[in-house]
Amino acid sequence: MRTGRASGTGLPACLDRPGGLSHTFLLISCVVALAGCSSKDSATPKTGAPAAASAKAAVVGLTRSVTIPVRVVADPAAAPADGSVLSISEGGDDEPPEGPSTFDVLPDGGFVVADPLRQRIVFYDAAGKFRFDLLIHFSAERLRVLPNNALSIVRYQSGDRYISEADSAGNYGALRLATDRDPDLDAADAGVTRLESGSQAIVSAQPAPGTEIPPVSVRFEAVGESMVSVRRLGSDARQRTYVAIEAAFPGQRVDVREIVRKYAGNGDPLVEIVDIPLDYLAHPVDEFRIRGGVLYQLMPKSSEVRINIWDTNSRP
Repeated sequence: MRTGRASGTGLPACLDRPGGLSHTFLLISCVVALAGCSSKDSATPKTGAPAAASAKAAVVGLTRSVTIPVRVVADPAAAPADGSVLSISEGGDDEPPEGPSTFDVLPDGGFVVADPLRQRIVFYDAAGKFRFDLLIHFSAERLRVLPNNALSIVRYQSGDRYISEADSAGNYGALRLATDRDPDLDAADAGVTRLESGSQAIVSAQPAPGTEIPPVSVRFEAVGESMVSVRRLGSDARQRTYVAIEAAFPGQRVDVREIVRKYAGNGDPLVEIVDIPLDYLAHPVDEFRIRGGVLYQLMPKSSEVRINIWDTNSRP
């Protein structure tokens, strides 16, 4: 389930199923109230549709992509010879493919990706080169790197959260159950979101001692489109808030696109990313990460797992 996503009266809440529910399967139930659905298309806006944000928002294009090898297999338990290769199940008529469910960005720019079908966590450098893996003996649904470089890992189905501490050499120890002293960064990033209508939402930070981030009023104005869902992705040191929006053209065929915006502390939209591809083979639970003004997207495909990167720091 995507934490922090909200729907308003008369609009269904689009909630992902843990373990890799695809956008196509997701919208079959979500968009019935909008008028029926057959697929979720790529994120290219329809020709002639006006910009979804005000003129203040600068559009930022894709900066670069990193690719990681993947295999689509009927029996994921049969390990490949190459430890760098991630796994995706074949899926079926009633079961979408499942694969890498979550990821995070390491302090040095590298990546850590959950490989739930093989019950491990895999580490790569900033170019996507394999470093090492960590066997955890269960399927991870969510994964975060904590400020002390420890790993916070949520177990699929049970929802239990575990911590693996890193020593000075970067080696990870045995898992332990998380306590109240271990920060829950997913909850902090998600905050509180209220979708009031197809064109208006309020996004607020989770209350925290000593921190005050003003709520953001998200306005969406595009002819024929409505917001289907809104979720908060987090904020940065300058109190700029990042928000992901799913917008749809209702009708017999529903075209959905995804937009990410960066808002200033005063609520003005600064940056908008509209070229977000949505052709996942297996949809991850954690689709986006924001780190230092850079948006990262985890995209499992049939031939590779791609990490798309948009650097918003070229704009205010």
